[in-house]
Amino acid sequence: MLWASGVAQDQPRELKGGGHLLGETAEQFFSEGFVGDMLRACEGRKWKSVTQLYRSVDHASKANAKDICAKEKLAKQLAMSGARLEYKGQGDEETMRTDTFTFDASHLVKIDLVYVTPIANIEGYRPRSYGELFTGLQEAYGPPTASYSEPVLSAYGVRYDAQRARWTGKHDVISIIEHPGEDSRTEIIAESLAEYNRAAQAAKTANPLQ
Repeated sequence: MLWASGVAQDQPRELKGGGHLLGETAEQFFSEGFVGDMLRACEGRKWKSVTQLYRSVDHASKANAKDICAKEKLAKQLAMSGARLEYKGQGDEETMRTDTFTFDASHLVKIDLVYVTPIANIEGYRPRSYGELFTGLQEAYGPPTASYSEPVLSAYGVRYDAQRARWTGKHDVISIIEHPGEDSRTEIIAESLAEYNRAAQAAKTANPLQ
């Protein structure tokens, strides 16, 4: 989930998800954890290690080690150059979580964690429900700024009431979004306030008469 450390009230919260801290530099991101290990293996031309690391994320992958390294190096180069970039992280197999990180202006501006919640129990996996994840966030950050539900339709036209909650801070926003239905999942997003406002503006449909 998201972890936070205590800071002064007027300072940004330290939000950490998928092993990375919201607001950290691209240079820091690509030098630590799984991605740092991957790039160091690439630099050392340890092709077997590269393949093993990559298959720990994508078990079915048959990608060539040199192609993997080229892709990782390009992602680092783009992120550090200030370009806007979405990067797929390692995730967590046991909790069936996938991670996506968004960079802008050479900083990590958004952490998107998606927890799949299958209908049937699967041995060896510990999926997290919306209720469990919401409770964890509420214990860490108190009552949400907003909490509501809205009707959604599945791909088969089945109607569900999807739950939503948001914690708005002075510098960042945490959101939890339920996606019920056949492919049930829960999404937790931690993003800078500027990134949240950017997405909110982009979601608005332009008036063609203005």
